Amino acid sequence: MLKAALETGEMPGARGHISLVGAGPGARDLLTLRAVRRLQEADVIFHDRLVEPEVLELARRDADRIYVGKEVGQHAWPQEKIDRVITAEALKGRRVVRLKSGDPSIFGRAAEEIAAARAAGIEVEIVPGITAASAAAASIMVPLTERGETDSFAVTTGVCRAARASWLIAAPPAS
Repeated sequence: MLKAALETGEMPGARGHISLVGAGPGARDLLTLRAVRRLQEADVIFHDRLVEPEVLELARRDADRIYVGKEVGQHAWPQEKIDRVITAEALKGRRVVRLKSGDPSIFGRAAEEIAAARAAGIEVEIVPGITAASAAAASIMVPLTERGETDSFAVTTGVCRAARASWLIAAPPAS
């Protein structure tokens, strides 16, 4: 068993871990300390197309880096495949980072990836990142809220599943 573990680099019966890490809006100095720590601990990193190469440079040198980006209309890596590969790597006892631009829980597929990890009995965490909404506002020096002027703001997307879009446009019930 020890010989096999040395040959494969895996601990027998070891359970890996999945971290859904937000890479922020692109600037590597806007990553959280926890995000950098997870990149340096990772055995394998699955990253999307919007992650800047400078962010990936912070990862451990010997970590595997696998591009799983999607573009509108071109999904060489459909979500179900990503779910399968991140859980498969964690089941080998590896520390997996699923690195996404922005914050993984805002317009990402965090819910699906968490469900896949939990179904496989794998520990999973979200490491938040700076979302594009606050980064864009900061870059032009406009606060998202202002005392006495704006007390809330909403983050939304123009893309939504047809079945779920109805609540966005439904009129309030008649009284």
